Formats: sequence, structure tokens, C-alpha cells
Amino acid sequence: MKGFATLLLLLLAPSECWSVFSFRETGSGKFQVSLDNILIFNHSKENPMLFGGQGETEFLESKGNFRINDDVTSRVPLTDVTVKRSGIPTSITLSSDSKHYIEIQLTEDESHPLVVDVLEMKGFDRLWLRVVAQVDELVYGGGEQFSYFSLRGRTFPIWTREQGVGRNKSTLTTFYSDKKDGAGGDYHTTYFPQPTFVSTRNYYLHHSGPNYAVLDFSHDLYHELYVLAKPGRIHVQTESDLASLVGKLTQFLGRQPPLPDWIHSGAILGIQGGTQKMLDYIQQAEDHGVTVAAVWIQDWVGRITTSFGRRLFWDWHWNPEQYPDLKAEVARLKERGIRVLTYINPYLNFEGELFKEADAKGYFVKNATNQTFVNDFGEFFCGTIDLTNPAAYDWYKNEVVKKNMIEFGFSGWMADFGEYLPIHGVSFHSGQSAEELHNQWPVMWAQLNRQAVEETGKLGDVVFWMRAGWTGTGNYTTLLWAGDQNVDWSLSDGLASTLTAALSVGMSGVALTHYDIGGFTTFASYTPPLVRTEELLLRSAEMAVFTPVFRTHEGNQPSANVQFYSSEGTLKKFGRLSRMFAAMMNYTRHVVSASSTTGLPAQRPLFLNYPSDEPSYDVRYQYMYGDDLLVAPVYLPGVNTLDVYLPSDPEASWVFLWDESIVSSGGGTVQVAAPVGHPPVFYRNVSEFVPVFRQVASEPLIDLPEFIPESQGPTTPRPRQEQEPSTCSGVKVSLKFTFVLCLVLFSKILV
Repeated sequence: MKGFATLLLLLLAPSECWSVFSFRETGSGKFQVSLDNILIFNHSKENPMLFGGQGETEFLESKGNFRINDDVTSRVPLTDVTVKRSGIPTSITLSSDSKHYIEIQLTEDESHPLVVDVLEMKGFDRLWLRVVAQVDELVYGGGEQFSYFSLRGRTFPIWTREQGVGRNKSTLTTFYSDKKDGAGGDYHTTYFPQPTFVSTRNYYLHHSGPNYAVLDFSHDLYHELYVLAKPGRIHVQTESDLASLVGKLTQFLGRQPPLPDWIHSGAILGIQGGTQKMLDYIQQAEDHGVTVAAVWIQDWVGRITTSFGRRLFWDWHWNPEQYPDLKAEVARLKERGIRVLTYINPYLNFEGELFKEADAKGYFVKNATNQTFVNDFGEFFCGTIDLTNPAAYDWYKNEVVKKNMIEFGFSGWMADFGEYLPIHGVSFHSGQSAEELHNQWPVMWAQLNRQAVEETGKLGDVVFWMRAGWTGTGNYTTLLWAGDQNVDWSLSDGLASTLTAALSVGMSGVALTHYDIGGFTTFASYTPPLVRTEELLLRSAEMAVFTPVFRTHEGNQPSANVQFYSSEGTLKKFGRLSRMFAAMMNYTRHVVSASSTTGLPAQRPLFLNYPSDEPSYDVRYQYMYGDDLLVAPVYLPGVNTLDVYLPSDPEASWVFLWDESIVSSGGGTVQVAAPVGHPPVFYRNVSEFVPVFRQVASEPLIDLPEFIPESQGPTTPRPRQEQEPSTCSGVKVSLKFTFVLCLVLFSKILV
């Protein structure tokens, strides 16, 4: 009988072994909810777990930039408790009176030992849920965050949008951008928010609902999840360590497939200008020692010019005038081992052929009068394919992505945008509201691209990369990219922000990402000009050597930027870095395969590998690349040496990539030389890939006259603690900003 009971328990148990959550009434009107002895919720009249409220929320949009005015008119603590049922599930009503209450249910599902469902909300159109916090607890995730890796002390709205240009209200770049279309952004604006956080108390919390939400980590003793309208299911999971916890998160949300081998074999050159120019760039690059894996020709559809710079004609089919004989050249290049990649997004220019076809079929999002909604994308206008319309979805997938891109012979593309869906004055085939669909839109866009790749049997050979996202994007996209960084050194929107983005989105469950080498956003007309220098291009490229993908971008104003092809010297230096990336192929393939299998990010914070090393939690601008490489990229100008923190490793010693006489057992900081072309990298001496690392290090520095650095300084210490993002020369920016304001005020006085 005892054996039968044991068997019955095993059959009824969840598919994984986990502890059942604990619900305990601790007094009159008090209860606690724990999981694996981790206190998650703690309710009392003095400190209620739930608040309900009402208000008016307005979403103002301009070219993908959203200003959210959230006017909360009431916020009511729900102090009274009625336990309707205990056990699994546990049903609880929290109320302030008989007309204002929220009923929740605590239960489990097939993947989580604790889930919270809101069964009913009466008298409220929003809620605040408090989660127990500790003063010394650290929190990560929130999707792809560019300014802060550690989320404590701040709030993070969950709303996909343009990340902004500058993203720091103290800088001139942000000031100028805010004056134009409110495009400056802020520390929390991101293409890819996600209502997920991972705690150093070894649990994660994920909210599945798509409505506008805010993660608030500004309090010492609690975290707060704010959700507009009725929330979705809230999932809580625990593990013994953070690496296992991230693995469980990716198992739940979905993991990316391994990348194709060809993408690790050399540089992806972002070039434009037509068929002959494409071939000329390839020849020029190869003549100077560049290892070329692919060329990425955004302008395969033709070009337009706006005040922002060079843009594409969003009519997604081959433009034979711009690229004559392209199909044949794509095939010839593939035979040589060089792939051709392109660009697409879910919008169609109203002057194009595809717009006319889609419009006639009724495939666009509609406006208030049930006509095609046309949106301003910056001096040109487009319709948005209604991804909730099955016929429109299939047409775009089959006739545009499959036929015009995959069957043409392209091996991949940037699947751009997805975050521009407006809120007011639009309607959809499904009848859903824009508020409900907005965050889901980039996920639907990712799913369409993934289905096109899988249905043509090209998964593992064709790759697409996205910037916009929300929960589920990691399950569909083959690759992420960090979007449009400035061509500068700012912490909030420059090279450094791409590392913060990779670490945060990795902790949110997306393991494979990359960035535009050299950045994108360029404004030559700004004072001072926002343009790319050779130093930035090369520092950005040398960091990309130790990431899964090595891809360049000319930027929105190519002629204002230093490009890899700008000079003989730049070409040779860039060529050396491309060869280093190609030499890393066996290790990169290993890292990417492991990430796809385990869900652990390719670029990861030190503490995922060294959870017992307390100083590792403070290190912000270093990362582990897989298990065997520690990378400390140079992200500021004029740096010649760098302080690098090495965690204590009981199983190995750290060896400096560029000088094997520098060996450390870890547990402290070492200062190493960091000339351009020699980014500080250490490897574990027990790694099976030591021969690969030595081959990378064998590439000699190019003996050419040095460029003039943007700023001089023999040593730049690495900031260890989280700090307010600012430009690398914040004092200069502040003085320039003050000077500009004084000129404006003085001119007004004269008038």
C-alpha cells in the first residue's frame, strides 16, 4: 500500500522536482507566501501586498517615440483579507470595501511551482503588486536595458519603443534630439522591454500580460509591479544559483537555435551603392586582408534621402536599377563562400508597388474611418501590415519574405522595427485593442520571419536579426541586435551601452545578440558633430571579435563617418581584427551551441560563472565570453592601459591573451596594456581552446602611423560601481550645454 501511495504521488507530481509554495496565515489579516524558503509575498494591514487604483493613461507617439502620461487618480491599499480556499490552489480576496476588491489565486502550472492569477478586479482599472525585497538584494533583467545593468533604485516602464538618441537628459545630444520629435529618450527607453526580473535571492518573477506595466525597484524592502488593466499570469521560479535560474527562464520562454557556421567565419560588411560597388568593396576588403563572410546590402530595394540621412525605399523586392544582375551575383558569391544579406521591416512605403497590392487586399492596419492607416516615418509615409489578419500575415510571409528574399538567394536579413504601433485611432482585423497588441507586435513580427525560414527548410543556414522585442522574441528570432547606438563614447547610448544591453537581455533569457560595429546614429550638423572616428570604429570592432557576430554598419550619414574602407591604414587594421574573429570560429561555435542548449548567454556577467566571488557583482563593463574568456573592452577614448578585475578561480589561472607571462590566480585587479587592437582579454589556462586563443594572439599589430586619439591620458581606470550614465567627457558637455543656453538667453534679451 505504501508503494502504491508513493507511485501515486510521483504520477501526480509536476514534471520537474520542485518545492510546493507555502501559504501561511501569520495572524489576523496577515499571510506570507514562500517558495523554497524564499519569502515572496508578505501581506499585513500596515504593508499590504496589493493596491488597486484608477486613472487615465495617454500614449503620445511621434515616429516610434512614446511619451506616456499616466494620471493616477486613486491608489487604494487592499488591507482586508478573505481566504476562500487554501492548499493548491489558494484563493484570496483582498479588498478595501465590498465594492473595491481584487481576487487572486495562488497555484502552480506545468513549468512553475508558483503562479499568481488575478481572477477578478472590481472598482479598479490597474493594480500594484508588492514583492518582498532585501536591502542588499540585486536585481537584473527587465529586457534589454542600455543604461543600467543592476536595476535596483530605479523604475523601468515596459513599453516597446525607440530607445532614443542620447538617452541622458544631461547631454547636448539628448537635448537636440528632444527638440526634434521628442526623440532623445531616457535611461529606461528601450526597443525590447520585458516584465521579467532575476534576483540574487535566487528567484525570478515574470509577468505574462502584454499591457503597459512598470517594474519599480526604487524601494529598500519591496519591489513593485504596476500593471495597467487586468494583469496576466505571474510566474515565480527558484533555483540554487543564478546560472541554473537563467537556464530555467530560457527553458520557459524559449531558446534561440545555433547560428549557421558561415556567420562565424569572418566579417559581415555593411555596404551600399549597387552591384558594382558591392563587388568593388569586397575586392578592396580582400586585397587588404579582410576575411569576408558576407555582405549586407540594405539598399537592395533602392534609396531615398531625408533630413535624417540616407534611408531605404520600403518596397521589399529587388530593385534592378540599383542592383543589376544581383541574383546571379548572389549565387556566384555564395560559391566563393560569401553570403549576401538584406533588410526588411513590417511597413510598406505608400509610393511602392507592394503597398498598392496590400492596400487593394485590405491588408493594412485601419484608421478611425476604416481606411488604411498611414504613418509618418520621417518625411515618408507607410502602411503597417496587419499581423492579426491571417491573410495579410500569410501574404507577407509567403510573397514578400519567402519569395522576394529567401528564394532570391539571400542568406539573411535585418528584420527591423516592430515598435511603432500607435495606440490612438487604429483598428485591427482581430478586434483587439492597440494597448493589448503594442508590446506583442514585435513578437508577431519575429514569429512571421521564423516561420518563413523554417517553412523553406533554411533554419541553420539563413539568419535574421531583430532589435524590437517583448516576451517571446527570444523564442522566435535567430539573433538579436542592440539597435541604433550613437557613433560616440557615451555610456548611455554609445559603445558601452551595447555591453549593458547584452548583459541585461541575457539575464532576461535571450542568449545571442550583437551590435553595429562603430554605431549607427550620426548627426554631422550637431555642435559638436556626432560622427564616427577611426578610434571608435576600431575599438568597437575589437570588442566584436569576442562576440558571436562581427558586422559593420555605415550609419545613417555614411559620408560623415570613418568606415572600414576609409583609408589604407583603417582597412589593414580592420582586416587584422576580421582575421582574429575568423580564428575564433571553433570557440565561437562552441559558445553559441552551448547557449542554444543551456540558455546561458554567450556574453554574460562574471557572477554567472563565479557566484561566490562577491566583487564580480559590482563589475559592469567586463564579461565572460563563454566559460573560458574574460573580456574587458575599452569603451572610452584615449585609453592606453586598463584595470581589469579577475575573479578567483579555484580550478584555473588567468592568462593575458597578449602576453602569456602575465598570469594571475584571480581575486583582484591587474593593470594591463590596452593599445588599439589589443583589447584586454584573459583566458583560463585549463581551457581546451588554448590553441585557438594563441592563434588569435598571433596576429601582429599593424605597424602604421597611429591616428590622433580623441583624448589623451595614459590610464583610464574602469568604473566598477553603477553610476549615472553620462558622456565620457561630461564636464565638457556640461560647459557646452551651459554656453548654448547662455547664447539663447542672451539673444532673447537683445530682441
